[in-house]
Amino acid sequence: MAYARLDGTRLYYEEHGAGRPLIFIHGASQDTLSWRDNIEHYGRSYRAFAIDLPGHGKSDLIGGKPCRSTDEHAGAVARFIKALDLKRPILVGHSMGAAISITTALNFPSEIDAVVAVDGGAAFLGAAGVNYRGNVLTDAEINPGDWMETSILSVLGRTTPMARRKQMAFDCSRCSPYVQYSDLITYTSFSFASRMHEARTPIYYIVGEDDWSTTPKICRETAAKLESRGILSGVWELKGVGHIPQWEQPEVFNRTLDEVLARFSKALK
Repeated sequence: MAYARLDGTRLYYEEHGAGRPLIFIHGASQDTLSWRDNIEHYGRSYRAFAIDLPGHGKSDLIGGKPCRSTDEHAGAVARFIKALDLKRPILVGHSMGAAISITTALNFPSEIDAVVAVDGGAAFLGAAGVNYRGNVLTDAEINPGDWMETSILSVLGRTTPMARRKQMAFDCSRCSPYVQYSDLITYTSFSFASRMHEARTPIYYIVGEDDWSTTPKICRETAAKLESRGILSGVWELKGVGHIPQWEQPEVFNRTLDEVLARFSKALK
């Protein structure tokens, strides 16, 4: 158990291993527990971190209120990297964390080596994508805890056992409703489509076949646009898996992320 101090705010993190820094960034209403089946595996080859974003898990709120944009969260990630003097880490972000990872790379391009976006961070507000606006946010504000639990259960893959589904939904319910709703605002306000021209960092996608919220089609279209601009990219689709592959099928996810990281390392040679 460790904390980084970011201008008076405590950010909780877990750390395993040594070597090239690899930072896991969780999704909405989650925390470091979402990487519990992954971080030790990556500690064998990397200096692997999992962080609690501000207001999540054991981390403080910033200024007493939740973040409501990927820019705010990206600032916290950049300060974490600086506080621990990490040299060009690879960011692995899930869902909202994918959007935050990409925003960090866009806002601080010289600080990030690559991004792996897991079921998130595609061009949602571009030509294709799922739109969470309209009544969805209004309905979610009434009872964000119940909304989040129902939403989590709906995006999981057909191969995920029911007991594991219920555990994931329960773990996401531990987050404050105030933070949960702020996460929805953060996630739905991100538009990679409007900033894709700024991308300089390799961005790879891992996506579950059964995820309706970030579909393989959206990821393939986004990766193709990045590659057309000379940005290293690619898509790895996990069959029968949904929106949270690192929890649903951790062994499959770890093997896939190993492939992605190997592809990136080879591209650098």
